[in-house]
Amino acid sequence: MENKTNLRALRHRYHISLAALAAHAGLSKQYVSRVELGEIADTPLLEAQMASAIEFVIAARKTELRSLEENYMNYKGRLLREEEHPNEQ
Repeated sequence: MENKTNLRALRHRYHISLAALAAHAGLSKQYVSRVELGEIADTPLLEAQMASAIEFVIAARKTELRSLEENYMNYKGRLLREEEHPNEQ
């Protein structure tokens, strides 16, 4: 039976892709997968890399959610009308 880390539980619970986490940690997907499964010994450096990657994802999602909220407030009351700015993202 494989050991699953808190990192893996968080990644799955909050739908963080392995590719995104690996990219932000500066590691390969395969390496991060092995880390998550407890196949690679934890070190202070590795803990810091994973923490930094998760913190980056949190910050990015906060920014995205603020943007969503601002856009929603602009369209509130007109959600079901034709798209007003189809080329904006």
